[in-house]
Amino acid sequence: MNDMKILVAKHIGFCPGVKRAYTMAIQAFDINYQPVYLLGELVHNHQAVKMLIERGARLEDEVEQIPDKVTVVTRSHGLERKTREKLLEKGVTIIDTTCPRVRKVQSLASELEKKGYTMIILGDPNHAEIKALISELNTKPLVLGKDSTDWENKLNTLPENQPLAVIEQTTFPQQQYLDFCRLLEEKNLTDRCLIYNTLCLETEYRQNELRSHLQTGKIDVVIILGGKHSSNTRGLYLIANEQAPRTIWIEDPNEVEKTWFQPNQTILIVSGASTPDCAVKELMKKLNKGKVYE
Repeated sequence: MNDMKILVAKHIGFCPGVKRAYTMAIQAFDINYQPVYLLGELVHNHQAVKMLIERGARLEDEVEQIPDKVTVVTRSHGLERKTREKLLEKGVTIIDTTCPRVRKVQSLASELEKKGYTMIILGDPNHAEIKALISELNTKPLVLGKDSTDWENKLNTLPENQPLAVIEQTTFPQQQYLDFCRLLEEKNLTDRCLIYNTLCLETEYRQNELRSHLQTGKIDVVIILGGKHSSNTRGLYLIANEQAPRTIWIEDPNEVEKTWFQPNQTILIVSGASTPDCAVKELMKKLNKGKVYE
């Protein structure tokens, strides 16, 4: 391993929003000594959720599976309006860990809708953040996912002369946001369209930092550490996979294998925003101790 250079991105581990959510979840164990339930995964990272379960939390995906009058920690991605109503009917104590950035986007969308704008949302329609966002609106928005081949057809379904407003999922890939803005220009829609870049700053920092490293041309391998169902982690993978000579995406440091590396390589470690700091440190420890390449 002495011949291998290991670089670690500056922005690693939990982002501020996830750190806040995790802290709130830990504090929930002290509330009236009630059993603590997680309604869905707090964040999109199995290790982070596992740490809470090991403390005694119980994970359930459906409201109906949660008993009455317990403490319920909801996801950092946001809470759908109908889900909140069902929880209140059960008399539970709700610990709403919705990321402040996500809540800010919800408020922005509601205000724009009240002003008469037709909402266009860039994001995964099946993602918890987008479901919660849509539940705050009274009209049906146009949701455009990451499949850009379908964007133009869906834009053609919008009513003519209707004012439009664009927001995005906070973890949406930045490059696809820029691609969509170019499409709006090509279709001459920018004159009647307000465009808001609602990408989380932490997500943007990590994506830009990764690009900066790759632009040096000195990176041989990029290791992406984070949940395979994490949107912001997937964004990092897409960037690295397009530009790096080799990109490896793992969820757990124990997945690392000796055969992946060669002497004199420069390896860059980056992590998703919901990846625990301890997981990053464990990966660094494995690399530095020579357990990967001997």
